[in-house]
Amino acid sequence: MSTKCDNHNPAAKLILRRHFLSRYHRDRAPRVLDCFQGSGLIWGQLGAEFPIGSYWGVDLKPKKGRLKIDSARILEQEGWDADVVDLDAYGSPWTHWRNLVRTFRGDRISVFLTFGMVKMFGLSANCDATVLDMAGCRFSRPLPTSLRSRFNGWALDYALGDARKHGLEAVEVQEAFPQGRARYIGVHLARVSANESV
Repeated sequence: MSTKCDNHNPAAKLILRRHFLSRYHRDRAPRVLDCFQGSGLIWGQLGAEFPIGSYWGVDLKPKKGRLKIDSARILEQEGWDADVVDLDAYGSPWTHWRNLVRTFRGDRISVFLTFGMVKMFGLSANCDATVLDMAGCRFSRPLPTSLRSRFNGWALDYALGDARKHGLEAVEVQEAFPQGRARYIGVHLARVSANESV
């Protein structure tokens, strides 16, 4: 069984985040919610390079001075006010994404996604029930691994479609240079105006 790797390729992650911070968050210091804080290496470095309005890092892994919480539950509740959300999950960020697009009330947000090709118990960990839900699929039996991997390949498309259904349009989507075991994606979303069809 493979395990998650904290900051497997920090250079690629930093390049991606620098691009979006420079392009979309120069006029106002971002309010960052780091949902899988880990050691805090990435945002520690970015905080030295960019003005950060606020930073809240959470994780399921206990660490002194950090709130131990399932960050999907934070994004499930209305009222959070981040305009940068980091979903460096390595396994599956899709439940977080689904909650985010349903509860975000601002005009613009940058989201960083890491989803890996980690195998857990013989199944592709990042093709979870949320991916199938976003695809509009319901199955009465577990899917074969080969079919799950196909859904996994389309997960980002389903996620962007899900955002559109909830009034958020992808302004820019970028992927860091190809990785062997994970994909690093940055997405900037903007609220669709009321006179546009959703």
